[in-house]
Amino acid sequence: MTDKATRPLSQPSVVRDRATWLAYIHIGLFGYFLYAFGPSIALLRDEHGYSRTVSSLHGTALAVGSVVVGFVAVHAVRRVGRGPFLRMGSATLAIGLIVYTGFDPIWATLVGALIAGGGGTAIMVGVNAFLPDHHGPAAQRAMSEAHGLGATMGLLGPLAVGLGVAIGWGWRPGILVTVVGLVVLEIARGNHLVEFDAVHGHPDDEPGHAPRGPLSSRFWLSLVVFGVCAGTEFCLTLWGSDLLRDRAGLGGAAAAAALVTIVGGMAFGRVGGAPLVSRIDPDVVLVASMGLTIVGFALAWLSMSAVPMLVGFSITGIGLGLQSPLSIGRAVIAAEGQADRGAGLTSVAAGVASGFAPFALAAVADHVGVHTAFLIVPLLMLIGIALVRLAPVPLPAGADPTS
Repeated sequence: MTDKATRPLSQPSVVRDRATWLAYIHIGLFGYFLYAFGPSIALLRDEHGYSRTVSSLHGTALAVGSVVVGFVAVHAVRRVGRGPFLRMGSATLAIGLIVYTGFDPIWATLVGALIAGGGGTAIMVGVNAFLPDHHGPAAQRAMSEAHGLGATMGLLGPLAVGLGVAIGWGWRPGILVTVVGLVVLEIARGNHLVEFDAVHGHPDDEPGHAPRGPLSSRFWLSLVVFGVCAGTEFCLTLWGSDLLRDRAGLGGAAAAAALVTIVGGMAFGRVGGAPLVSRIDPDVVLVASMGLTIVGFALAWLSMSAVPMLVGFSITGIGLGLQSPLSIGRAVIAAEGQADRGAGLTSVAAGVASGFAPFALAAVADHVGVHTAFLIVPLLMLIGIALVRLAPVPLPAGADPTS
């Protein structure tokens, strides 16, 4: 008798058409920016002598932009369509990064981070609604592939920031690479915008129709699971370099570049783990990934030298890898047909979690040290495991939408 967790789930293969590849690359560019942004905050703090609490306000500003756009996204998508909404996301993210890197006062860098957070969230909302809608039963694998590319391209972010500092250019050119990539992407997209709109006629995707009915308790619990995963990821990508400085004695450039171990682990976890969700219940994979994160982080947290810490961070990243795509996918599935509404609310959850968790860690670290403050990571993962067990989300049924 086949065990429920490992029985074949009959998910069709992902058909990677033009629109899918553009969506993947869009997520990739956002991933590059996001993983470059974390180490840039620590380097900006070095430039101006800010405390961790003050410098962490940049992460909070990013989160505020995410929350605002997450709330209005479904209405904007219904008015203009997903394709134009994605293009607006590209433009807004580019403007935010130009402000963030081009001005020195803290109010300006905070405004830049806020604008960038809104633009990045528009990209995430559009793509996270498009892929499940476009690929139907293959949604979880498509989501894993997209976020795997995001993490893979994100590998270059910390390296570019660290390299820029090492050769004397500073951290800003590494961030501005994102702007160039967004311009190229939109040129490649051209006027082919309608292909990103709904293919299943979801009520929240159609102009002039309001989202139907209240969302279920299963959705709201799934949203908290995603928030827990997002909060953990942001704590590590925004402040992991500080833990390396504190425990392993690395310098600023080296610590920024060393975050590639976390992002590299995430890329490996997403790309290597994507086929697992075709054969194993995604909720089982998600719980296992959270357990692996706890194990890897424990190794890094207990170490006092660079090599074991980096090994621990790599394992932590592998565990984190599938958490965002799986937890976003299960929340959108739990929204039961209201794809854009569900995706928009995942961005609200991401904004709240990414603003609160790293800020809380930084505030605690200013009083008790960054090492003790990082105990928030295993705590969040244990909460996530409990919630996944409490509210499992079944896979959607149906035929391949591309057939």
